[in-house]
Amino acid sequence: MYVPSSSGNALPRLTNVGDIENKGFEFTASWNQKLYKDLTLVASGNLTTYKNKVLYLANPNRNVSSSEQTPNQAETGFPIGYFYGLIADGIYQSYADILASPVNTINGGGVKPGDLKYRDLNGDGVIDDKDRTNIGNPTPDFTYGINLAFHYKGFDLGIDFAGCYGNEIYRVWGTSEQKNSVYNYPKYYNEAWTAAGSSNWVPIVNSSHLVNRAPSTYGIEDGSYFRIRNLSLGYTLNKLPKMTGIKNLRLSFSVQNLKTWKHNLGYSPEFAGDALGAGMDFGGAGSALPRIMTVGLNVNF
Repeated sequence: MYVPSSSGNALPRLTNVGDIENKGFEFTASWNQKLYKDLTLVASGNLTTYKNKVLYLANPNRNVSSSEQTPNQAETGFPIGYFYGLIADGIYQSYADILASPVNTINGGGVKPGDLKYRDLNGDGVIDDKDRTNIGNPTPDFTYGINLAFHYKGFDLGIDFAGCYGNEIYRVWGTSEQKNSVYNYPKYYNEAWTAAGSSNWVPIVNSSHLVNRAPSTYGIEDGSYFRIRNLSLGYTLNKLPKMTGIKNLRLSFSVQNLKTWKHNLGYSPEFAGDALGAGMDFGGAGSALPRIMTVGLNVNF
């Protein structure tokens, strides 16, 4: 990874800072079956499991993320880039609720009604950085793909499915972003806390309440998804009058990214990045996958 230089204006340098281990299994299978006369099915699939762990860090004292926005962390014995943060336990509904709860010192403290509560994991009566823990993993348990192809006389139909399971996404937008630095708020802010009992999950929308920006389970979303990645339909005509000079003709229609079933609020469930930046949803439109429709005509003479 890139490490800041220790001397003056020198540029960061790319260097090895540790060791990671990846383990898993890969499975593939295929089947070709004639279903009825001219109808044939070709099916194939794959599945890959993942288990990732950091084995060694050259500088373990720099492994803790102190950012208000990015929970990714590298730590020996844990998955690379895992999410490190607080556990959200509802919202303070009143000052009496605050007084009856552990002292919250996150991001300067000063909590008010409408702010997120965080769990006092070590039981010392104070909510601070010592109460952070593993709140998610951007690496999936497994990914998979399914390919189906049907052939009937001159017609062919192909469908490709893809998906993954078991990973988490951290929603930076609407969670850890500065609420006075955006032009459009997410729709779910309409469900935010405004008075006692109005909400116990979406905190008050106020840029001065910095306690709510801390990485926590409030921003964690399920990254599992299932997608129709590609659908194609074609027809090939091989018998044409000789006077045309055409050997064969093919018409085709295809759709990419036809439909994605997902659980997160963002445009897409897929967020690439480096080892310490995967699974972060900053809300940018660049993460949106376009649906592409294509019509084709191929003529061979």
